[in-house]
Amino acid sequence: MIISDINIKETLGAISSEVLNGQNYNRGDFARSILNYPAMMVPSVQEPIIKSLSETFPGEVSLIDPFMGASNTLVTGMKYGLNVFGQDINPLSLLISQVKISYYSLAELENAKELLRVRVDVDTSNSSEVHFYNIDKWFKEEVQIELSKIHQAICQEPTLKIRKFFWVALAEVVRLVSNDRTSTFKLHMRSLDEIQSRDLSAIDMFFSIVTRSIKDVNDYCSVLFENDLIEHDNYKKSAEVVWGDSHKKLNTDKKFNLLVTSPPYGDNQTTVTYGQFSFLPLQWIPSEDIDPNIEFNYLKTTMEIDSNSLGGKMIPNFLETQESLFKASPTLKQLFELFDSDEKKKARKIINFFHDLDKSIDTMMTKLHKGAFMVWTIGNRNVNKRLVKNDLILIDLMRTKEVELITDLERDILSKRMPGRNNFSDLMSKEKILIFKTP
Repeated sequence: MIISDINIKETLGAISSEVLNGQNYNRGDFARSILNYPAMMVPSVQEPIIKSLSETFPGEVSLIDPFMGASNTLVTGMKYGLNVFGQDINPLSLLISQVKISYYSLAELENAKELLRVRVDVDTSNSSEVHFYNIDKWFKEEVQIELSKIHQAICQEPTLKIRKFFWVALAEVVRLVSNDRTSTFKLHMRSLDEIQSRDLSAIDMFFSIVTRSIKDVNDYCSVLFENDLIEHDNYKKSAEVVWGDSHKKLNTDKKFNLLVTSPPYGDNQTTVTYGQFSFLPLQWIPSEDIDPNIEFNYLKTTMEIDSNSLGGKMIPNFLETQESLFKASPTLKQLFELFDSDEKKKARKIINFFHDLDKSIDTMMTKLHKGAFMVWTIGNRNVNKRLVKNDLILIDLMRTKEVELITDLERDILSKRMPGRNNFSDLMSKEKILIFKTP
């Protein structure tokens, strides 16, 4: 049944707080647990919104997420038979998403796992075949050897799609067996005493994670099959994910009815450092198995991905850009009027972020049909003990583009993996879901 625009606000307003807060989610839903990616969108939160909005369009509906992360928005759209497209600058995001939009049979994964196990078991190597700068800092020697055996065994898997599945499992293992602390998303070494006392088998952990991931992926693929969305071992509709920098270009010629996304709204230096989180796992995964056309050396430094992401670089003509943003957003201008001169220097990264976000919106608008809905999940945070009202600033920016706010919803961040502490901004506890409609 087609829901009229008049009823959209009422329909979305009826979504319970339990759903919005993610209290009813299952960790295994939508293959969500194959890798513990930072700040993942909660599928159960997005599901009723995507379902309700998609029903306002006759015929096939297409969805885009230009900051796809772990692609939970995309797989939620696939459950309802939408054509989906996602893009992200982080190669690890791309790899996870490539796996999650693919159809795998239980038999092919189980068979591949058993063959992989044999290859690992017969490997008698006592040194690592993988080398990179500071490897000894981040991995104990015995861990390096086990990770290398897994790496070599995956490389011998002939099917790229299955190699990708195993690379994602290895990425999660690398994160867990490294000498990096996992309490934040930044790269920080554990204490030497803690490193020496840890006794972990990367191989045992890998096969445990593979077994769990096979179940999770099979459960999700079964949902698609039961919904009659699989044909000839592929999703019936279009599902595409690509690497790209969304504030410069969206790498598709298609147009979309729905945009559902959550930008990296904490600055990437202090809150959710996706690049630092991904740096060690990506050292163990051949770039050609992700995408040989990625346009930058993402392993050059630990900060390379983050510095190329939204707000990661200082912008040219800063004062001119700042004044332009102040005209577009009175909320942003009012915030900066509260800062003293030193605080304004520290807060320049806020201007960098909104400059890049504004450019991203312009890029997105070119890929949306007339009357398309945009669903943005964004949180407010404190910088220099001042509240940055990201939601109101986004509304200001949209208004300059004649994009109408239909409604907003608020949720508590209960189940989204956010940083427990950082050095610049306070922990975010709430998010707004802002729903716009394009002219």
